Amino acid sequence: CVSMFEYISVLTQMVTGLGTLAVAAFLASQLRLQISDSSESTRAELTNGISNWISLMISDAGFTNIYLRAIEGKAPLTKDERHRFNAFLVSGFLRIQQLWENDNENSAVQTHVNIMFVTGPGIMTWYQNMGRFVLKQNFVEYVDREIEKNHF
Repeated sequence: CVSMFEYISVLTQMVTGLGTLAVAAFLASQLRLQISDSSESTRAELTNGISNWISLMISDAGFTNIYLRAIEGKAPLTKDERHRFNAFLVSGFLRIQQLWENDNENSAVQTHVNIMFVTGPGIMTWYQNMGRFVLKQNFVEYVDREIEKNHF
């Protein structure tokens, strides 16, 4: 003997459960969109940072001279010049590493890494002697694969 009141109660609970499920699905989709927007914003910010980093080198004539001598790998650098070159490359590769950590399938990462290594033999020398030791191991492995794949 189930009363009409019990049927209504069960029906109300089912409707409430479905409503709660619909709200949860909506919130999950909104969260996915927010995460996607945040990732895109982070990628744009990091890419912009790399462009600003390169602009810094271009706007400083004294450093441009250091950079060009260092990437050619022919003319020796003073201790101060070597330090500036090292700091510049560490900064640049850390920015590329951040971009890779944000989205390691992003083709911009591959483009930036490849541009760095085709710039001149001094970049490879820097990477072998310093870069491999200041960057995160999983990013170093990625860069090593790019080097091998492109025969830099």
